Amino acid sequence: MLIRIVDDDEDLAESLKFLLEPEGWKVVSYLSAEDYLKSDAPSVEGCLLLDIRMPGLSGLELQEKMKERGWEVPIIFLTGHGDVDVAVQAMKFGAYDFLQKPVKAERLIQAISSVASILKEKRDYGASLEYWYKKFQLLTDRERSVTILASQGLLNQEISERLNISTRTVHTHRLNSYKKLDVHSTSDLAPIAALYRSRKITL
Repeated sequence: MLIRIVDDDEDLAESLKFLLEPEGWKVVSYLSAEDYLKSDAPSVEGCLLLDIRMPGLSGLELQEKMKERGWEVPIIFLTGHGDVDVAVQAMKFGAYDFLQKPVKAERLIQAISSVASILKEKRDYGASLEYWYKKFQLLTDRERSVTILASQGLLNQEISERLNISTRTVHTHRLNSYKKLDVHSTSDLAPIAALYRSRKITL
Protein backbone atom coordinates (compact mmCIF):
# COMPACT_ATOMS: atom_id res chain seq x y z
CA MET A 1 0.00 0.00 0.00
CA LEU A 2 1.25 3.48 -0.92
CA ILE A 3 1.02 6.29 1.62
CA ARG A 4 1.24 9.80 0.19
CA ILE A 5 2.15 12.65 2.51
CA VAL A 6 1.29 16.17 1.42
CA ASP A 7 2.70 18.67 3.93
CA ASP A 8 4.92 21.72 3.51
CA ASP A 9 6.80 20.77 6.70
CA GLU A 10 9.66 18.69 5.28
CA ASP A 11 10.90 17.60 8.71
CA LEU A 12 7.45 16.29 9.63
CA ALA A 13 7.16 14.44 6.35
CA GLU A 14 10.53 12.77 6.93
CA SER A 15 9.62 11.76 10.47
CA LEU A 16 6.35 10.25 9.28
CA LYS A 17 8.21 8.36 6.57
CA PHE A 18 10.65 7.05 9.18
CA LEU A 19 7.70 5.93 11.32
CA LEU A 20 5.61 4.27 8.60
CA GLU A 21 8.08 2.46 6.35
CA PRO A 22 8.99 -0.14 9.03
CA GLU A 23 5.28 -1.07 9.05
CA GLY A 24 5.74 -2.36 5.50
CA TRP A 25 4.14 0.57 3.69
CA LYS A 26 5.70 2.48 0.83
CA VAL A 27 5.78 6.21 1.56
CA VAL A 28 6.19 9.19 -0.78
CA SER A 29 6.00 12.85 0.23
CA TYR A 30 5.11 16.09 -1.53
CA LEU A 31 5.74 19.59 -0.17
CA SER A 32 2.69 21.10 -1.86
CA ALA A 33 -0.72 20.16 -3.18
CA GLU A 34 0.37 21.30 -6.63
CA ASP A 35 3.28 18.85 -6.66
CA TYR A 36 0.97 16.06 -5.61
CA LEU A 37 -1.52 16.79 -8.39
CA LYS A 38 1.27 16.73 -10.97
CA SER A 39 2.98 13.60 -9.71
CA ASP A 40 0.56 11.12 -8.19
CA ALA A 41 -0.90 7.99 -9.80
CA PRO A 42 -4.29 7.73 -8.03
CA SER A 43 -4.90 4.21 -9.33
CA VAL A 44 -2.18 2.91 -6.97
CA GLU A 45 -3.92 1.64 -3.85
CA GLY A 46 -3.20 3.57 -0.68
CA CYS A 47 -4.13 6.71 1.23
CA LEU A 48 -3.22 10.36 1.59
CA LEU A 49 -1.98 12.13 4.74
CA LEU A 50 -2.91 15.71 4.02
CA ASP A 51 -2.12 18.93 5.87
CA ILE A 52 -5.01 21.37 5.93
CA ARG A 53 -3.05 24.63 5.84
CA MET A 54 -0.29 24.99 3.24
CA PRO A 55 1.04 27.71 0.94
CA GLY A 56 -0.72 27.63 -2.40
CA LEU A 57 -3.62 25.19 -2.52
CA SER A 58 -4.93 24.27 0.92
CA GLY A 59 -5.78 20.73 1.93
CA LEU A 60 -9.48 21.41 1.44
CA GLU A 61 -8.86 22.84 -2.00
CA LEU A 62 -6.83 19.77 -2.91
CA GLN A 63 -9.66 17.56 -1.71
CA GLU A 64 -12.01 19.46 -4.03
CA LYS A 65 -9.59 19.12 -6.97
CA MET A 66 -9.36 15.38 -6.36
CA LYS A 67 -13.13 15.08 -6.41
CA GLU A 68 -13.26 16.98 -9.69
CA ARG A 69 -10.75 14.53 -11.19
CA GLY A 70 -12.51 11.49 -9.80
CA TRP A 71 -9.52 10.53 -7.62
CA GLU A 72 -10.77 8.21 -4.89
CA VAL A 73 -7.71 8.11 -2.63
CA PRO A 74 -8.81 7.97 1.04
CA ILE A 75 -7.74 11.13 2.90
CA ILE A 76 -6.57 11.41 6.49
CA PHE A 77 -6.24 15.10 7.37
CA LEU A 78 -3.47 16.37 9.64
CA THR A 79 -4.70 19.41 11.54
CA GLY A 80 -3.47 22.05 13.93
CA HIS A 81 -5.44 22.75 17.09
CA GLY A 82 -7.39 25.60 15.50
CA ASP A 83 -8.38 23.58 12.42
CA VAL A 84 -10.66 21.01 14.03
CA ASP A 85 -13.86 22.65 12.74
CA VAL A 86 -12.39 22.74 9.25
CA ALA A 87 -11.42 19.07 9.50
CA VAL A 88 -14.94 18.14 10.57
CA GLN A 89 -16.18 19.94 7.48
CA ALA A 90 -13.70 17.95 5.38
CA MET A 91 -15.12 14.73 6.84
CA LYS A 92 -18.54 15.74 5.58
CA PHE A 93 -17.02 15.98 2.10
CA GLY A 94 -15.66 12.44 2.26
CA ALA A 95 -12.37 12.54 4.20
CA TYR A 96 -11.74 9.30 6.05
CA ASP A 97 -10.32 10.70 9.29
CA PHE A 98 -8.43 13.61 10.83
CA LEU A 99 -5.59 13.65 13.33
CA GLN A 100 -4.36 16.59 15.36
CA LYS A 101 -0.72 17.57 15.32
CA PRO A 102 1.55 16.56 16.91
CA VAL A 103 0.43 13.23 15.49
CA LYS A 104 0.58 10.29 17.89
CA ALA A 105 2.31 7.33 16.27
CA GLU A 106 -0.12 4.71 17.58
CA ARG A 107 -3.17 6.68 16.47
CA LEU A 108 -1.73 7.29 13.00
CA ILE A 109 -0.84 3.65 12.43
CA GLN A 110 -4.29 2.65 13.64
CA ALA A 111 -5.96 5.05 11.20
CA ILE A 112 -3.87 3.87 8.25
CA SER A 113 -4.42 0.22 9.16
CA SER A 114 -8.16 0.87 9.22
CA VAL A 115 -7.97 2.36 5.71
CA ALA A 116 -5.95 -0.66 4.56
CA SER A 117 -8.66 -3.00 5.88
CA ILE A 118 -11.38 -1.08 4.07
CA LEU A 119 -9.40 -1.12 0.82
CA LYS A 120 -8.91 -4.87 1.15
CA GLU A 121 -12.63 -5.37 1.66
CA LYS A 122 -13.35 -3.32 -1.45
CA ARG A 123 -10.74 -5.27 -3.41
CA ASP A 124 -12.17 -8.61 -2.27
CA TYR A 125 -15.70 -7.41 -3.08
CA GLY A 126 -14.55 -6.35 -6.54
CA ALA A 127 -12.96 -9.76 -7.11
CA SER A 128 -16.19 -11.41 -5.97
CA LEU A 129 -18.25 -9.35 -8.43
CA GLU A 130 -15.82 -10.25 -11.22
CA TYR A 131 -16.32 -13.93 -10.36
CA TRP A 132 -20.11 -13.54 -10.57
CA TYR A 133 -19.85 -11.50 -13.76
CA LYS A 134 -17.98 -14.37 -15.45
CA LYS A 135 -20.58 -16.88 -14.26
CA PHE A 136 -23.36 -14.60 -15.49
CA GLN A 137 -21.86 -14.74 -19.00
CA LEU A 138 -22.67 -18.48 -19.07
CA LEU A 139 -26.39 -17.68 -19.25
CA THR A 140 -28.42 -17.19 -22.42
CA ASP A 141 -29.83 -13.74 -23.09
CA ARG A 142 -33.28 -14.75 -21.84
CA GLU A 143 -31.85 -16.45 -18.75
CA ARG A 144 -29.93 -13.26 -17.98
CA SER A 145 -33.07 -11.14 -18.15
CA VAL A 146 -35.02 -13.55 -15.95
CA THR A 147 -32.16 -13.76 -13.44
CA ILE A 148 -31.74 -10.00 -13.17
CA LEU A 149 -35.45 -9.52 -12.54
CA ALA A 150 -35.47 -12.40 -10.05
CA SER A 151 -32.55 -10.77 -8.23
CA GLN A 152 -34.74 -7.68 -7.81
CA GLY A 153 -37.30 -9.80 -5.96
CA LEU A 154 -39.85 -10.14 -8.77
CA LEU A 155 -42.06 -13.24 -8.77
CA ASN A 156 -42.44 -15.49 -11.82
CA GLN A 157 -45.80 -13.94 -12.74
CA GLU A 158 -44.32 -10.43 -12.58
CA ILE A 159 -41.31 -11.50 -14.67
CA SER A 160 -43.58 -13.09 -17.29
CA GLU A 161 -45.51 -9.83 -17.61
CA ARG A 162 -42.32 -7.77 -17.90
CA LEU A 163 -40.78 -10.03 -20.54
CA ASN A 164 -44.03 -11.02 -22.25
CA ILE A 165 -43.40 -14.74 -21.85
CA SER A 166 -45.34 -17.47 -20.03
CA THR A 167 -44.79 -18.20 -16.34
CA ARG A 168 -43.80 -21.74 -17.32
CA THR A 169 -41.05 -20.37 -19.54
CA VAL A 170 -39.90 -18.09 -16.72
CA HIS A 171 -39.80 -21.08 -14.39
CA THR A 172 -37.70 -23.09 -16.88
CA HIS A 173 -35.23 -20.24 -17.44
CA ARG A 174 -35.00 -19.67 -13.72
CA LEU A 175 -34.20 -23.32 -13.02
CA ASN A 176 -31.56 -23.36 -15.76
CA SER A 177 -29.91 -20.16 -14.58
CA TYR A 178 -29.89 -21.28 -10.94
CA LYS A 179 -28.16 -24.50 -12.01
CA LYS A 180 -25.53 -22.66 -14.09
CA LEU A 181 -24.89 -20.13 -11.32
CA ASP A 182 -24.94 -22.84 -8.63
CA VAL A 183 -27.47 -20.96 -6.49
CA HIS A 184 -30.55 -22.24 -4.71
CA SER A 185 -32.70 -19.23 -3.80
CA THR A 186 -33.42 -15.61 -4.63
CA SER A 187 -31.26 -14.45 -1.72
CA ASP A 188 -28.28 -16.14 -3.40
CA LEU A 189 -28.70 -13.73 -6.31
CA ALA A 190 -27.53 -10.70 -4.29
CA PRO A 191 -24.26 -10.45 -6.30
CA ILE A 192 -26.30 -10.32 -9.52
CA ALA A 193 -28.36 -7.48 -8.07
CA ALA A 194 -25.11 -5.69 -7.18
CA LEU A 195 -23.80 -6.14 -10.73
CA TYR A 196 -27.04 -4.71 -12.08
CA ARG A 197 -26.88 -1.69 -9.75
CA SER A 198 -23.28 -1.05 -10.83
CA ARG A 199 -24.46 -1.18 -14.48
CA LYS A 200 -21.97 -3.93 -15.33
CA ILE A 201 -24.94 -5.90 -16.62
CA THR A 202 -28.21 -4.75 -18.15
CA LEU A 203 -31.56 -6.26 -19.07
